[in-house]
Amino acid sequence: MDIYRTEEEQLEAVKGWWRENGKSIVAGVVLGLGAIFGWRGWQNHTALQAEAASTLYQQMINASRSGEQADIKRYAERIMADHAGSAYGLFAGLMLARLAAEGGDLAGAETRLRGVLEGNDEAGIEHIARLRLARVLIARDRLEEALGLLSVSDRASFAARYEELKGDIFVRQGKKQEARAAYEAALAEVDMGDGLQPVLELKLDELGRS
Repeated sequence: MDIYRTEEEQLEAVKGWWRENGKSIVAGVVLGLGAIFGWRGWQNHTALQAEAASTLYQQMINASRSGEQADIKRYAERIMADHAGSAYGLFAGLMLARLAAEGGDLAGAETRLRGVLEGNDEAGIEHIARLRLARVLIARDRLEEALGLLSVSDRASFAARYEELKGDIFVRQGKKQEARAAYEAALAEVDMGDGLQPVLELKLDELGRS
């Protein structure tokens, strides 16, 4: 503004500039504030949703510990209805699959587990759902399908579990040599002290060691 010689000229220049640009500035400020408060509102909403999902999840776990199956199902279904896209929704899906399997509804368990696999991007949850789905398929005598489900290269820390299930499939198919090889591969992968180790030892003993 120092190009203007007097305060009156400066004031008139400011008024003119404001007449030309004021509306766009106000609009920009309003939009900027809206974005800020909108983002904060979204953050608050997200935090409240996460807290609600966490509370329901804890209630589901408490019901599971006390064996209240009706309550487990009720809380899990509420999580699925309100928070399906969250990690809590995935765990609720796993819980509902377990309840279905325990109740003899293997088709329902399969549907739930496939839903978890399709809606998940966490490796750990994927392995858990994949292994449980393989067990359901084995129980439904869809052995080749289960074997295909277990044929993944990235098995992380679940390698022993994958090999054990492959062994179980081979046993049911009457392929004792392949079953023995799978159980031995599982035993080589299992951590010392893991509860799976004695199970594998027993399965190998039942086959007869080479």
